[in-house]
Amino acid sequence: MRTTTLMLPLYVGMIGTPILLVLRLFAILYSPLLAYPLTVLAAIGFIAFGAAGFVEVFVHDYPKSMRLRIARSKGPAAAERKEANSVRITFRLRRFDEGKKQLVEEAYVHNVDELTTVLGALVDIKEKHDNTLSMRYSCRMGICGSCGMVVNGKPSLACETNVLEHARKGDIVVEPMQGHPLLKDLATDFDDFFEKHMSVQPRLYRIDAKEQYAAKKEYHQTREEVDRFLPYSYCIMCGLCEDACPVVNTNPNFKGPQALAQEYRYYADSRDQLGKKRLLDADRLDGVWGCEFAGACSKVCPKGVDPAAAIQLLKTELMSNTTAEEREPARHST
Repeated sequence: MRTTTLMLPLYVGMIGTPILLVLRLFAILYSPLLAYPLTVLAAIGFIAFGAAGFVEVFVHDYPKSMRLRIARSKGPAAAERKEANSVRITFRLRRFDEGKKQLVEEAYVHNVDELTTVLGALVDIKEKHDNTLSMRYSCRMGICGSCGMVVNGKPSLACETNVLEHARKGDIVVEPMQGHPLLKDLATDFDDFFEKHMSVQPRLYRIDAKEQYAAKKEYHQTREEVDRFLPYSYCIMCGLCEDACPVVNTNPNFKGPQALAQEYRYYADSRDQLGKKRLLDADRLDGVWGCEFAGACSKVCPKGVDPAAAIQLLKTELMSNTTAEEREPARHST
């Protein structure tokens, strides 16, 4: 766009406003009959100049600049610019070899830029280098939790992990999560994970089921009541906490940080009426007492949920609000 065209409305305003003020002052002090026509003519002129500037900027120059910008973003020249700004990164993917029955490492060299995520690079590798590569993904915006994998030793969402921020000396290592059974390459089996999640009855429980589904009024909550459970309601069930947990990786019967955090989330909700049953359900060696409070589950959560704290709160509630007689049969029941 031309600078003079862009500045025209500003010039008109800067010059026109003082002139109109002078004419108005002249009308008050000296000759209203002469000043009023001059004021009207000046106002019409300024409006005309402003309209002309508006038409020039938004009807002629702006569409032209947009077309130029679109043209620059496409075609061979755009591809050359993108290539010039790219960095060559070696992706070391650890995939399961059916013949060797173990994970083997395969390297792919791929160009990335400052905005490339691990998921974006893996999709390109699958498209351009190896279409047998298997992985799970969906939303690409950190909502669905499908693209969980281990990047440089840390369980992460691939769609939220920037390649250049995590590459080490031009290399980045990507492998499947170890806390879940492996299906193929970077895709793991979540059946057991979902079974543990469902075992804690992750829903609001009301004693009167008819009232729950045909309530005549809403359930009122104070801000304090909402704050008790809200931090634990952001779980997207990505399974990263399970993969980071050292107990899950050594004791497959442990209920796990995700399920136990959801147990507390619903126990802490004032609308839920399952009460002590939730506490007693967690009162097991494979429940809250299996947690070693390593805190790794909270460190890797992409949504800031703190499962480690939820488990400790469950322990506190369990000891404060139940008796030894209530806990004993629950602890030994199957």
